[in-house]
Amino acid sequence: MVLEAGDAAAQVSGTDPADLAWSLSHLDPAVAETAYDALGAIRRGCPVARSGELDGFVLVTGYAEIREAARSSDRFCTYVDGLGAAAVVTEMRDAVAPMFETDGDHHHQWRRLLQAFFTPAAAAAQEQYVRAVCRETLQELILHGAGDLVGAYARQVPPLVIGRVLGLAELERAWLSEHVRALYGAEALTGAQQAGRIYADFLLGLIRERRARPSGDLLSTMVNAQVDGRSAEDDELVKMTVLMVAAGHLTTADACATALLHLLQDPPLQERITAQPAAMEAFVEELVRFEPAVAATGRTVTTETHLGGMPLFPGDRLLLAWGSANRDERVFDDGDLFRLDRDHGAQQHLGWGAGEHRCLGKHLARVELRVMLTELLRALPGLRLQPGATVRRTFGVIRGVAALPVQWEHR
Repeated sequence: MVLEAGDAAAQVSGTDPADLAWSLSHLDPAVAETAYDALGAIRRGCPVARSGELDGFVLVTGYAEIREAARSSDRFCTYVDGLGAAAVVTEMRDAVAPMFETDGDHHHQWRRLLQAFFTPAAAAAQEQYVRAVCRETLQELILHGAGDLVGAYARQVPPLVIGRVLGLAELERAWLSEHVRALYGAEALTGAQQAGRIYADFLLGLIRERRARPSGDLLSTMVNAQVDGRSAEDDELVKMTVLMVAAGHLTTADACATALLHLLQDPPLQERITAQPAAMEAFVEELVRFEPAVAATGRTVTTETHLGGMPLFPGDRLLLAWGSANRDERVFDDGDLFRLDRDHGAQQHLGWGAGEHRCLGKHLARVELRVMLTELLRALPGLRLQPGATVRRTFGVIRGVAALPVQWEHR
C-alpha cells in the first residue's frame, strides 16, 4: 500500500477497510507518515482483518482484540516467523530466544529470574549513570549549534545504558554500542549481514566468558540459568541478548526521537516542559500511549479459534498494531489527540504491551526517557528544526524518526 503524506484522509475515506487491510504492509516505508490514518480506517471497519502482504498475515488493530490476543498464550504464541522480533534478527530466525519467544511456565521461569534487574528500584539506581552519559554526549554537541539529534544523541545513550544493565565493563559497553550502531545503521543488506556476524561473534564471546566466569550480573544470570532442567544453548542466548539489547536500545532511542519531534512541532508544549520539569513524567507516559516505539509485534495461532469474530487456524500469523489499540475510539474518546493532562489510570493504554509479555524494562525506559529529554532541553536552549528540514518518520516493528536536523542557541 502506498499512501502519500497529506493525502491519507482522502484516500482512506473512500476505501473499503478490508481492501485497505489486504494491501497493507507495515514494513513498507511509504506507510510511515500516514500509518495511523490507515490503521484507524481499518480498525473502524474491521479490527481483525487479513493482509495479503508478507506472505499473508492477520492484522489486529482494535484495543480489545489486541489485548485478548496478548493475554491468551494458550491460543497465540509469541514465536512467529517473519513478523515482529523475527524481522529484527532475521539471520537468527531458526533459534528461539528464551523469554522473548516462549510462553507459559517456561516464560514465567525466565521472567522471574531476570525481574530483579528491572524493578523500579533497579531502574532508579541507573539514573545517575544515565544522566552522566547524557551530559557527556551533550557536551560534544553544545558548541556546534546544529546537528542531528537522532544520530548524535538518541542513538548514543541507550546502548551504553543497556550495556551497563547487562553488567558489561566500560570498554565492553563502548564495543557493544559500536556494534549495535553499525548493525542498525547499515544502509545495504551486505553491510548489515557483515555487521550482524561481527556483532553476533562479539556477543558469543561475552556469553562464553560469563559461562566460564559468572559474576552475578544480568548477562551471567541469563547464561547460567537452569530452566526446565537445562541451560540455554549459545544460539538461543545470542538471539536473546540481541533482543534484550534491541529492547533496551532501539525502543528507547526511537521513543526519544519521537518525543523530540513532538516537542519541536509544538513549541508551547516544549516551553511548558522546559519550564516545568515535573511535567516530564506525564509527557513520557502520554507519548508512549500516543506513539509507542514498539509499533507491532507478532503472534502465531496454535489452535483453531476466533478473534474479533474472525475464524483463525493453526499457523496463522497475527500482527498486533499496539499504537492503533491506543487510539481505539471504543476505548479512548479522543485517542488521536495528545493530552498532557490525560488520566492514564482511567483506562490502561497498551503502549507497554499486555499479558505475560508486558514490557519488562518499562521502569528503566521511563527513567531513561525522562532524563534524556530533561538534560537535552536544559543543555540546548532555543531548540528548533533547521529551516527547510524534512523529517522522515519510520514505521514497522519499531516507530521512530530517521533523523532530526535541528539548531539551538549558542551560550
